[in-house]
Amino acid sequence: MRCVAYLAGLAACLALSSPDRAQAQSSDYTTLTSPQSAQNWYLTVGAGLRYQPDYTGSDDYVFRARPIISLGRGLKSTWWSAEDDPTLTIGFFSGQGWRVGFSGELLWKRKADVNPALVAVPETKFGAEAGGFVEFYPTSWLRARADLRRGIVAHDALVADFKLDAFQRIGAWTIGAGPRMSVVGADYLRTYYGSYTAGGGGLLKRFNAGVHTVGAIAQATYNWTDQISTTAYVEYKYLVGDAAQAPIVKTWGSRNSFTFGVSASYAFDTGFR
Repeated sequence: MRCVAYLAGLAACLALSSPDRAQAQSSDYTTLTSPQSAQNWYLTVGAGLRYQPDYTGSDDYVFRARPIISLGRGLKSTWWSAEDDPTLTIGFFSGQGWRVGFSGELLWKRKADVNPALVAVPETKFGAEAGGFVEFYPTSWLRARADLRRGIVAHDALVADFKLDAFQRIGAWTIGAGPRMSVVGADYLRTYYGSYTAGGGGLLKRFNAGVHTVGAIAQATYNWTDQISTTAYVEYKYLVGDAAQAPIVKTWGSRNSFTFGVSASYAFDTGFR
């Protein structure tokens, strides 16, 4: 099962990257991936609704809302935007085929009175993750992105996300898909998967930093105008490493999880360069 996500993502990338397609898009490579310094800053705001596991590794599904905030030079369509990108993204620097900036994510409080499976797990605090990202476009249809963030209040660990997306613009539609991998520090695992029970190793159990999840995402976006767009998507994750052996996953949950979601966003010119 852990190979399914990679195979699905790589197959999608290959399907979208035929020689004819690459040749057809070569002429607009600069337009799609090279915002000029003269372009104004655009702010993209929106909201989404997800049907997802209560926590990564849970087999209980819930609806959750998600805000969208992104700031960068050029319209949102200039750069590829995936639905699993962090809640807050600010692209400070960009050039031909690359972008670097701030990456931020919110972490919600988790309590046992919401999910009985969490009775033997300490409550987690509301917090955030803050750091940076770098993304590179080797061609106009392929994005490689890496995020590195550190926990604030909720946990004290580094979290790294690695993404590869192949995408295609067809009229007003944009479709894309690609594989995912997440790597987390030991304190993240201890915070979200540590247990009071001796059977789970207790809170003194040693957790090892490493790969946390592998998966893939596929999404379809309809651009009503240059500023307004709506998106539907599905994401798959497979839990690996020490977290997969935690009681809240092994006994009460599942290593396999799916997320289904929709979102709407609006991009507008701030008037600043």
